[in-house]
Amino acid sequence: MKKQTLLVTALVSLMAANTATAADPVIKVTLLGTGVPLLNADALNANGRALSGLLVEAGSERMLFDCGQGVYNRLVESGGGYLNPNVGVDKVFLSHLHSDHIADLAPLYAIGALYRHPDATGFGDKGLSNYPFPTTTPLQVWGPGAGPHQPVGTWAMMQSFRNAYESDFHLRDMWGGWNASLGYEAINTLGNTTELSEGVAYENNGVKVTAFTVNHAPVTPSFGFRVDYKGHSVVYSGDTAPTDNLVKNSKGVDILVHEVYGYARAASPKIYDYHTSPEDAATIFNKTEPKQAVYTHLVVPPGTTPDDLKARTRAAGYKGKLALGVDLMTIAVNADDTVTVTQPTTAKAQNAKKATSDFIEVVQPHEAE
Repeated sequence: MKKQTLLVTALVSLMAANTATAADPVIKVTLLGTGVPLLNADALNANGRALSGLLVEAGSERMLFDCGQGVYNRLVESGGGYLNPNVGVDKVFLSHLHSDHIADLAPLYAIGALYRHPDATGFGDKGLSNYPFPTTTPLQVWGPGAGPHQPVGTWAMMQSFRNAYESDFHLRDMWGGWNASLGYEAINTLGNTTELSEGVAYENNGVKVTAFTVNHAPVTPSFGFRVDYKGHSVVYSGDTAPTDNLVKNSKGVDILVHEVYGYARAASPKIYDYHTSPEDAATIFNKTEPKQAVYTHLVVPPGTTPDDLKARTRAAGYKGKLALGVDLMTIAVNADDTVTVTQPTTAKAQNAKKATSDFIEVVQPHEAE
């Protein structure tokens, strides 16, 4: 009887382990910033939204797409250890160089640099506790180059960050006792900055990131991104007006994260030269047929709510799954081909859900009460 009990226990444990493995998402998206740079009482970021940024995890890869104001703190709040250089984010892809998409890249670069000194040991030479800095790769950044109305590109921007923090790096190098040959010079990320063109931007460990141009003119070039892994895919639009190139790169994806701009076209017609209305988004979703559409970069006019954006999308004919993104919401592509959306549980993220009653239309088994 004892042997039978042990056998049953072992089988149950094995089944549980297999179930846990099967339940792990193939791709996980965490929305880190879903707000917009409107500094007034009706701006969604005033209700707790950071500016643009999302994290995509696929296999062993953790990739940040855009890094607007507040995204650095959202990485901390997400609780995934994403700033730990051994397991954290060391790849950043920028859709374009507007401030609401890049403002927190500087602190991510500068503060993260403290933990990116390869083979260096800090503090010990000055009589403080001997603290070994983990061996890791420098921050890698992909982004647009210069354009007709864009005097500098990503490389020059990173050079400016480097110049801005030169004294900080040098002083910390002196104080920390880092070896000069392995110290602050080793964290210069300029050699790890790539200015994008259309096509595969990154491919490793079974993960492929493809960049494609979108229409955010006069901000040119601007990019959207597609991530593919194990037969599943995610597309992030960046900021864009409707464009056939986005549709072409998004057909049949599991998750399509797309911007939305809610002001009436008559009130701001020029805006729609480089942003997307709920009505146009409905057309895009119907053409691409994602398993899960997600709104981010939500521009909600005064006196309305995100629910109104959804209602307009429905009225324009889109009947598929649509999530109104909030900071720290996660969207997971599962091994069984389902997509699960989970709302955030932190108090700060909950503040961003004011005046919104129906955020998503899928079951949320892990949502907190």
